Amino acid sequence: MHGSKNMASNFIFSDIGPLLIPSQGDMVYYRVFGQGILALGSVKRCHDLFDKRSSIYSSRPENIMLNKLSGWNFALGSLSYGISWRKHRRAFQQYFNANVVLNYRPVQLKSAHGLLRQLLKSPDAALTQTLRSSFAEIIMEVVYGYKVAPMDDPYIKITECAVTALLQATKPGKFLDDTFPFLQYIPSWVPGAGFKKLAEQWRVATMAMVEDPFDWTKSEITRGTAKPSIVASMLQKISDQPDSDRNEFERIMKNAAGIAFAGGTDTTIAAVTCFFLAMAMFPEVQKKAQREIDSVIGTHRLPDFSDRDSLPYINAIIKEAMRWQTIVPINGPHFTTEDDFYEGYFIPKGTIVLGCTWTILHDPAIYEDPHEFKPERFIKDGKFDSTILDPYVGIFGYGRRICPGRYFADDTAYIMIASILATFNISAPLDEMGRPKTLVCDMQDGLVSHPRPFDCVIKSRSSVAMELIQDPALAL
Repeated sequence: MHGSKNMASNFIFSDIGPLLIPSQGDMVYYRVFGQGILALGSVKRCHDLFDKRSSIYSSRPENIMLNKLSGWNFALGSLSYGISWRKHRRAFQQYFNANVVLNYRPVQLKSAHGLLRQLLKSPDAALTQTLRSSFAEIIMEVVYGYKVAPMDDPYIKITECAVTALLQATKPGKFLDDTFPFLQYIPSWVPGAGFKKLAEQWRVATMAMVEDPFDWTKSEITRGTAKPSIVASMLQKISDQPDSDRNEFERIMKNAAGIAFAGGTDTTIAAVTCFFLAMAMFPEVQKKAQREIDSVIGTHRLPDFSDRDSLPYINAIIKEAMRWQTIVPINGPHFTTEDDFYEGYFIPKGTIVLGCTWTILHDPAIYEDPHEFKPERFIKDGKFDSTILDPYVGIFGYGRRICPGRYFADDTAYIMIASILATFNISAPLDEMGRPKTLVCDMQDGLVSHPRPFDCVIKSRSSVAMELIQDPALAL
């Protein structure tokens, strides 16, 4: 990328080195083994390129380990921009737009109540696994009409293996075949080619994740026992199509359904896990949130979706949980499909362009004390302040690549967090002197960043809360 001298101070140039976050200016350009990479560190830059010039900046770079070797070339997020991507996007968007997701709220509410029962029954169980089970229950019922088994569900196990491929293969520099493409042709028996064997394991799991639950729903339809679901609705719509068209539609629908669970739960799980940690670290925030719930809802029923507009502080906590540690620190890479000129600079075709969400959501010019967990930053005069930059502008992607499942994820996070705050106290464990331990937020690396395992104490707020959680009517 080239530009005039009077603008050069806005850029850092580097030919080698690890992935860098902009620290001077809001654009960084560097090259790694000849590959040009442009990092954007402001909403303006992301909007100018990803939104205003989306026809150029909406493709994806090739990821050999993920797409070619591990079988993820079916996924909406991995597809290059073009006709196939548009077809998959249209199929997904049809069932996850802002209006349609309202139909899934009963399932989300039921699963939130199931999570409460699980936390009450096993408060010391691994938190991440408990949350993953709850989110899997929601998405599998919504997409396939499938009820997840309480223990060792086969579809969940294969999906977790496939998702491991997604999370590992997207780590920059993790696998050399993405830097040196010729390595993909090395036989798996060659010393040092263990990545080929690993990719084959992931490919088997990825294909099973896409095929098996879809085929299960088809068999349920044939038997006349299928429950309402996205896949059932999809198949009904194409039932009268000619075979050639139906096969193509079915392939697209199968791919869209397959990515719904694999790609749609990790962000929400990370956000809710950050919420648990924040409540244990900042008890005053938790108390303030519970006071709001008690004043709006009372203590004799659980929160519902109809309460959301009356709970501005709860909404602020959700936004802050996603912003505070920025669960998607660098959004999925975009890839330029044409040469471009931007503010005097030449951006060549084939440049990887990154939206550096961490930088954007920790800009002190936008968020005062950006490294502090302060839900109050989204509140003004007792109401949710819509003038503050919404963290979702970066967390869920940019331009035409924005996550189409964001409305579903937001609804799930809300009902989970509101329900937990209404019924449980979350606190730091005590030391040998009976004082709360000091917790530290340590985030893992990855496409989606989760807090590393931490200890917290989860207890019901009262006997009334316990009765609400155990009410048999909530399990129906």
